[in-house]
Amino acid sequence: MTLPVRHDDTVRSRRKSRSALQADSIPAPGRIASGTSETGAERKRNASARPSASQCTAAPLEPSRLENAVRAAVGEQNYQHWFGRSCRLQVSGDRLLIRVPNPFILNWMLKRFRTELSVAAQRLLGPSGVCHFEVDAGLSGVVESATVTESVAVAAEGSGAGNSARAVPERTIADQPALLAVAEVGATARRQVPQKVDSATSDVAGRRRFRDFSSFVAGECNSLAVLAARQICGNPGQKFNPLFIYGSTGTGKTHLLEAIYSQMRADHPKLRTMYLTSEAFTNYFTAALAGRTVASFRQKFRNVDVLIVDNIEFLDNKRATQEEFLHTVVQVIEHGGQVVISSDRHPKMLTKHREELTTRFLSGLVCRMEDPDEETRRRLVHSLSVGCQTVFSAGVVELLVRRGGRGARELQGVVNQLHTFSQLTGRKITESVVRELLGGLQDECRRLIRIGDVEKAVCEVFGVSATDLRSASRRKALAVPRAIAMFLSRKMTKCAYREIGAWFGGRDHSTVVAAEKRVSAIVISGEAPGLPTLTSCRSMSELIDYLERQVSSMAS
Repeated sequence: MTLPVRHDDTVRSRRKSRSALQADSIPAPGRIASGTSETGAERKRNASARPSASQCTAAPLEPSRLENAVRAAVGEQNYQHWFGRSCRLQVSGDRLLIRVPNPFILNWMLKRFRTELSVAAQRLLGPSGVCHFEVDAGLSGVVESATVTESVAVAAEGSGAGNSARAVPERTIADQPALLAVAEVGATARRQVPQKVDSATSDVAGRRRFRDFSSFVAGECNSLAVLAARQICGNPGQKFNPLFIYGSTGTGKTHLLEAIYSQMRADHPKLRTMYLTSEAFTNYFTAALAGRTVASFRQKFRNVDVLIVDNIEFLDNKRATQEEFLHTVVQVIEHGGQVVISSDRHPKMLTKHREELTTRFLSGLVCRMEDPDEETRRRLVHSLSVGCQTVFSAGVVELLVRRGGRGARELQGVVNQLHTFSQLTGRKITESVVRELLGGLQDECRRLIRIGDVEKAVCEVFGVSATDLRSASRRKALAVPRAIAMFLSRKMTKCAYREIGAWFGGRDHSTVVAAEKRVSAIVISGEAPGLPTLTSCRSMSELIDYLERQVSSMAS
């Protein structure tokens, strides 16, 4: 007689069989799943032979085996760049621990190597093996000594293009740890955490030694800029923010910015101080665009305490970079940081910059650095002679002040030339030697200035076109710049009145003579009629001096 089988008994039987089958198919820790099952007797024998979990962790893997497994999973190049110097590999039970110095590297590894490392953990520790990432701030000091050559991928505004959308620009690995580790804590704790200067400055620092205030020669020509620089070093972020320093080539702008950087590092070692050129900023930004790492780029630059950027005029016509730089400046200032910027012209003269950026520059303190005056040049010659351990007589010093050039770089070149001559020939540097070496130098090196150079400078300052300047219009908005252009053409070129008049719309020589006399009278009187709003010049005399420097710098 067959007894009926209840439905619930059948279900329990099936579940029991399925559970037994699944238990049989799971391999022991440390084994690779083979797809076969064990019999009951085999399970008993293997269970007695298998080590416990505590026994597994008590015998750690050899470091070489661990490293080789990770190297095989990610590739030799990736291992060297991301694991060899910046990470620590460990095994804890069935976990492959990868300790990294900061969230940036952690996020990148999760995005790029998650699958490969999970497979490596299973091959190394068995099917139960997992890969686990941890941020270990103690590794930052190790990372900062390990650098990788930076290759800048250039986007739309650069000179080249990246080849891979997933490529990340190689860099000094110390770029991110200091900044990102603090960002994880919160913005309010930024100033309390000692940090190393990041790589944008470290790259520069590795190639040159930053100058300081002790070697900077101050005078009436740069007194306001120097006083403001010292003030912000004492209280960064409190006033004069941003500090905008401008002046022509050779006035000492870069020296002053380096001095600010050196003083900040000395007085405020806990602040993150970054110094770089606007060209370097552009390169970092375009590399971030090409490598799709804009988020980390912004954390790197917007979380600094002091941002010092030289030669901002490099951003002309770079609209995307200008917008990014604007937001960077705003972010640094709003979080209590200090921004210092230098340029070869007044913010109002940065006509190829976004208006929002130039007005931001104007909202702080704008300081002009003029060409060294006679007394400043005298002290500069003395300082340069001490630097090269050469003693100049009073007569030689005065001769160099008069004929050695207007800017600091020209004077430095002349002093170096005299020092080298004295060392190679053994002759003492006298006034006659100086005249012999420098005689005719100014005439030989004088640039040929054309009327077109004058016209271009005047048009840029007044915001008019060359066509308007040469037109028959007598409107004041055109008559004043036209008269100034004729005055400067007569003063700075060897062209006759007739040639100048012909250039500016076919006018006769009497028109040029009248313009010359009118501008000369205004200069003498100190009046300021019709001055352009793009400059900070307060008189016609200052405007003429400014235009002369502009013409000299662009003349070929």
